[in-house]
Order: sequence, then structure tokens, then C-alpha cells
Amino acid sequence: MLPMLTLVVLAGCDSDVNEISQAVHQQHLAAAQQFAVAAVGLNDSLSGLCRNDGTASLEAAQQAWTHTMQSWMPFQGRDKGSEAALSLSWQIQFWPDKKNTTGRKLDQLLKQGTQWSVATLAGQSVAVQGLGAAEWFLYDSPQVLQSAKGCLLAVAVAANIQHSGEALASAWQDNPWQAMTPELALGEYLGALNNQLDYSIKKLQRPMGQPGYPRPYQAESWRSGTSLENLRASVAAMEQLYLAGGHGLDSLLRDRGYGATADRLADQFAALLASWPAEPSLTAMLNSREGYRQLLNIFNGLEYIQLMLQDEVAAELGIKVGFNATDGD
Repeated sequence: MLPMLTLVVLAGCDSDVNEISQAVHQQHLAAAQQFAVAAVGLNDSLSGLCRNDGTASLEAAQQAWTHTMQSWMPFQGRDKGSEAALSLSWQIQFWPDKKNTTGRKLDQLLKQGTQWSVATLAGQSVAVQGLGAAEWFLYDSPQVLQSAKGCLLAVAVAANIQHSGEALASAWQDNPWQAMTPELALGEYLGALNNQLDYSIKKLQRPMGQPGYPRPYQAESWRSGTSLENLRASVAAMEQLYLAGGHGLDSLLRDRGYGATADRLADQFAALLASWPAEPSLTAMLNSREGYRQLLNIFNGLEYIQLMLQDEVAAELGIKVGFNATDGD
């Protein structure tokens, strides 16, 4: 496993880093608000489907779920920033679910006579509280939504996701880097990008397995067949984090005379997204030699970006590189 970025020993312009911190915070706040709005839409759509009031359909609810899932991608795996926001990660998304933990636990809950609500669901496993649970209802077992008991639990799950979305938006109201030294704030920023790269590589690497021996149930969103589409949204979110609206790492590298490095990083992000396969399912790509080759190209592209961050950007900006507890995972 590649080393992770740790502390910054850079002596730079404080005003530049403060501007970056504000831009990155505003980006997170806007994304959290977008996720909260998407979660409301999912709750409304699934609730309408259960009411059978003619205003919702399974397809519309699935689209609302896809939109909410992709709205979550900017936060997935970054592991930096608001502690209150980070504490919500597992209840928003449980992954990997290679043993169908979500499905098995939801089956068990459906056999109970509990009057499910956000409050009662909070005492259950995170595997049944978030987006994976909603995916199970909408894609794996939509027939359950034809029963009152199934709808009660499904609506509780959707309401819980909405509640988590509201909490996420609230948690990002304050800038978690504002009280930090500029050096530490920059280290957090770079660490967030590096951590998300590491997470995204794992999302690809785990289901790929070894040539000829894929592990499709380790793919994210394998029930809906949207794992590769989600991964593209993750890469797009990392590109936006790198750019930070013209006030991010790209701009800092250029300002300090490392335009060539900035160009290579920006070009690599753009090339990855431009050449992305049209197939939304990673599992489908694993079923052919050509599909596997394209996944390898994505893997190599992500690894190239991570190596640039750790070998070139770290050296050019004076960032100390170390190892963390996930090495060798």
C-alpha cells in the first residue's frame, strides 16, 4: 500500500493557505447541502411509492437513490475535516457488503413487530441505516414495498438518511481548518485528497481481485449495478477538490513555480474522466477481457495521481510523507 500524507513542514504564504482553506470549506459545505437536498428527495420519493398515491414510481425512487448516492461521493473516504461529519460516514454508507450483511439484517428486522422510525432504527446496525439499505429495498427486494411492514421499515431507512443529510450539512457550517496553523490546514487538505484516492483505489481493486478471479460482491452498489458510475463521481469529486474553484492545490502549485506538475495532475484527471467507460456496472466490466483491461487503465490512472501527490507534490511543497495504519491492508 502506498504511504499516506501526514504532517506539513512547509513554510509558505499564510494568506495563500488561508484562502485555500476557505475555498475547500465552502466546497464541502455546498456538497453537504446538496446531499441533504438529495436525501429529502429520496425520502419523499420512497414515501410516495409506499403510499401508492400515484405521484411516485419505482423508477423515480431508483433515480432519486442514484442521485443521493452520487451526492455522497464528495465525502466518501476523505477522512479529514469536521469530526461531527466524519462520525456520520458509516451510518450513511456501509461498505463493503460482500456477505450481504445488509440484506440479511433487513430480513431479520422485517420479521419483527417493531414500529420502525428514525429513533428505533438508530439502535440497529449501521448496515441497515443508510444508502445500502435503501438500495436493497429499491433494487434487490422491491416486492417488500408492497407490504405495510416492508414500507414502514423502508420509510424509516429513508427518513434516517434524510436525518443524516441534515446532520451532515449542519456539521459543515463551521470551517474545521480555520483554527489550525496554515501548515496543518494544508496538510489536512492534501491528506483528504490522498485518502479519497486510496479509498477509490480500494473500491476498484477489491472487486477486480486477480485476473480470472474477480470478486463482484465486493463492488460498491452491486445490487443496483452502478458501482462504476459511482466511482466516476468519486473521481470527479477529487478533481473538484484538487481545483477548489481555482483556489486549490492546482493554483498553489502554479503560484510556487510548479506549473508542469499542476498540468500533469489536471491533465490526468481530465483524461480519466473523458475516457470513462459508458457501462455503469463494474461487475459487468469484470465479465470480459476488454472490460478488465479498461478497469486496469482506471486503476493505473488513479495510482499515477496518488504517486504524483506523494512523490512530486510532497517534495515540491515540503510535505513530510509517512505510513499509516492502513498500509498493507
